[in-house]
Amino acid sequence: MLTQTEGARAAPPTESAAERARNRRREPVRRLRLGLAVFAIGIGLAVVVQASWRGLASNKVQTQAAKTPLQLDKPRFTGVLKDGRAFLITAQSAERDAKDENLLHLVTPVLVRGYGAPNPSQATAKTGLFREAEHTLLLQDDVQITSSDGYDFDAPSALIDMRTGEVSGQSGIAGAGPKGSTKANSYQVTDKGDRVVLKGRVRTRLESGR
Repeated sequence: MLTQTEGARAAPPTESAAERARNRRREPVRRLRLGLAVFAIGIGLAVVVQASWRGLASNKVQTQAAKTPLQLDKPRFTGVLKDGRAFLITAQSAERDAKDENLLHLVTPVLVRGYGAPNPSQATAKTGLFREAEHTLLLQDDVQITSSDGYDFDAPSALIDMRTGEVSGQSGIAGAGPKGSTKANSYQVTDKGDRVVLKGRVRTRLESGR
């Protein structure tokens, strides 16, 4: 025989007023915890993004710095030639080549051979290329050379070996001095200027002594 309690479906337990009050108090706490967790995650993401951005910005600055060539204002280069004469190279400005750190681009370079001694020789130009490792100076554009014995020469270019002091050019030269004038397609000056080799349509005019 079934009783009424056994035959009927059990009724769900009812929530007491005290439990409902506790649940209402817990709800804001749960929301606060969820909000704090979301806020913490947001802060973490912001830190990661900021660190990544700083890293990218730093790399960009370093890359730009590496690509920017070194510039020098009024540089001075000194040394001693093989024959014992001191030399001095100055310029309005210099810029190290971005692809070849051994190469310097000079603006209005001036070379003085025999620097500090009586009657030095001098060479000037609008531009120049100074190769430090090879010890060579290439003067270009309106090259003017003044020798220690009073001769003035004009040439499109002049290549100077900063170890030996030898000067050469393959684009012509023209000059004049106390003993006459000369002109040629190419030239080479060695032995402190005592030996001059002229080649190609050489024209020389000697002045008679008084």
